[in-house]
Amino acid sequence: MNVRPSSDYNNSVRFSGIPIAKSVNRIKNIETAIDLYQITPRDKEFLHILDKNTNMKRLMPKSRITPLEFDIWHDMLHMAVEKAVRSGKKCVIAAVDKKPCGIMTYTPGHKAFELDYICTWPVETGKKVPLAGKTLFKHLFNSFLQTNASKINLTAMRNGPFNIVSKYSTLGFGQNGGENFFTSMSAYRHKIFNKMLELNDMISTTSIRNAEDIDLAKVLEV
Repeated sequence: MNVRPSSDYNNSVRFSGIPIAKSVNRIKNIETAIDLYQITPRDKEFLHILDKNTNMKRLMPKSRITPLEFDIWHDMLHMAVEKAVRSGKKCVIAAVDKKPCGIMTYTPGHKAFELDYICTWPVETGKKVPLAGKTLFKHLFNSFLQTNASKINLTAMRNGPFNIVSKYSTLGFGQNGGENFFTSMSAYRHKIFNKMLELNDMISTTSIRNAEDIDLAKVLEV
């Protein structure tokens, strides 16, 4: 996947982002390096290009996912982008070998954090990036634990491309309601602290302090 900004933009267009962390994930004796970037509030056009150019149907084998699930998966990416452009939101991009493989949009608050959307995808057809989602969750947990907020809330789809409720349960989230195709879930501070200890065993993260804006179009292949 190597698509530069569309013809609507010229080479002078700059897409701003801030490198915030480097992670090395270890699972089954395989190491994967994942870089995290925060999209700056003044320039989120990069996200719209990412949304437009990420082809889930090409990246996910038909034998593993249904047409409906294709649409749901891409809708998750699209909604993460739509949420990210709103005031007060934080947006983080995960990338492996300069290729974006995940996005997370969340809202920090004094009493609670709200995870709006998180979505990961392969960088090559059928090649899932190990622990990409957990790397994003570790960043969220770390940001949360640096505040006095008491919990993280999220809403999980029941008809997603995999059992999302079960997956979030393994990360310390408990069910507390919901309606139609969605389940409301929350993770409290003590659970998040314990899950961070587990994630530290799998994911080694080095934070990047006081990094300057970079041009995402020059460091990421989108």
